Amino acid sequence: MSRLREIAKFAAGFEAFHALAHGYFWYSDMTVSAFGIATTPTLNIAAAGFAAVVSLVLALFAWRPLRKDSAFRITG
Repeated sequence: MSRLREIAKFAAGFEAFHALAHGYFWYSDMTVSAFGIATTPTLNIAAAGFAAVVSLVLALFAWRPLRKDSAFRITG
């Protein structure tokens, strides 16, 4: 197993949780302020969508099957 793929699996789960958290903030109309930046519902739904896409890309990378004849195999 590749260490990079294991890290990508963890990051995919982390980003999926991140997307759900932003979705919850949007749904409950919660405003969070950190470092002088206040999140609005529009920012929360955009962040949820972006985090979901990042999670999907990481998951596809982490769990895709490797072809045995692939020139781009990651060994580790």
